[in-house]
Amino acid sequence: MLQSVEHGLVQDFYGQQRASRSQVPFMNHIHEGLAVMLRTQASPQAMRAFCLHPLVQGDEDLRDHYARVAQAVEPVPDGAFVLGLAMEYRSVANAYLSRATLPPEGIRLSPLVEVNAMLVGDKVQNRKDFELHHARTHAHRVRLAEYFQQWCQALQVEHRYPWLKAMLQGAAWS
Repeated sequence: MLQSVEHGLVQDFYGQQRASRSQVPFMNHIHEGLAVMLRTQASPQAMRAFCLHPLVQGDEDLRDHYARVAQAVEPVPDGAFVLGLAMEYRSVANAYLSRATLPPEGIRLSPLVEVNAMLVGDKVQNRKDFELHHARTHAHRVRLAEYFQQWCQALQVEHRYPWLKAMLQGAAWS
């Protein structure tokens, strides 16, 4: 996975950047999300698409990077499929953000198992980082705790979250 075109793209995108509050390298999110996805038996295509998600998730990122990403994955035999997964991830993940209230019908998951596997990697990793770095100090900590719990419940990994969190905390990532 670390030798994939998609991992190379996100590595180039993030470089040595770090989160402003925690100073954790942004690539840590990718590596830990991939570790969760590996443990939950996500497909290689889902893991490669997870690598692409930061490059297409926000509107500005999509505008600035889509053409380059599409060109880079074009020669890869299933590159169009992987890019399609990243785009579907964008649609589902952006439909319910932490600053929104939970829709009456609940969180809309994807009809694609690969995209839901990506969401598991993302939300478990983000929740772990939130609990480790921000749960006591963030101005919106109560809402964020609820938000991550809602995602884990919708993705049916709430019961496995403590184990996945412990697995991540026991590993060393760079």
